Amino acid sequence: MHRGVLAAFDFDHTICDGNTDVVARKLLPDERIPEDVKGLYKSSGWIAYMSRILELLHENGIDARQIENAIVGIPAVAGMEALLVALHANGHEIIIISDSNSIFIDRWLRSRRLEHVVSRIFTNPARYDDDGRMRVDMYHTQHACRLSTINLCKGQILMDYVDERRGQGRHYERIIYAGDGKNDLCPVLRLSQKDLACPRKCYPLIETLNKLPRDATTKAKVVPWDDGRDLRRSLEQNFVSFELRN
Repeated sequence: MHRGVLAAFDFDHTICDGNTDVVARKLLPDERIPEDVKGLYKSSGWIAYMSRILELLHENGIDARQIENAIVGIPAVAGMEALLVALHANGHEIIIISDSNSIFIDRWLRSRRLEHVVSRIFTNPARYDDDGRMRVDMYHTQHACRLSTINLCKGQILMDYVDERRGQGRHYERIIYAGDGKNDLCPVLRLSQKDLACPRKCYPLIETLNKLPRDATTKAKVVPWDDGRDLRRSLEQNFVSFELRN
């Protein structure tokens, strides 16, 4: 029976140091975004909003190359690339669970030759249609989890993956979950006492965790971090039989 660590990461502001959707939106001048579109995410959700933004980008002649160049130009969180490589080199499994989309994450990882270190990416599927316009669909539709958006319950995705791997003979000694946003709360609350919850400092997730009542907080050990180097040091300190080596 194979054991090891499952390291689950959010993507925006966790692996890459920016928000991929916002970077894409900023390719479009504000005056080109109608007022009804600006508030669309509040009334219809983020996927509907970004779908309209992608339509506007296409209508304004901003093509796939320009969008992807902007995405791959987002810097990595300092030290995060080395951390991912080290985790993979030590035989630990890495997955990404993100409310970005498959094209953005794939292009960014490939631009840094990191695609081989990630076992699975769970995100909203994206594609280009025959006209060259990017289209993004919801990862799934869920109504069971009130902590999560309708299109992506990260906690359910994480638990389903652990169950899937258990059925394949892979049992994890512990799970590491690293994220920054409120939509990372659900998976963090599902972690056990042997796991590590790693919220990025000065971002909404850690602020939300600090405000939870004691009986509603995570069972996992909470390990805040600033960047990849900081997180790497913390992981090394929290593992007896786990040494990160490049």
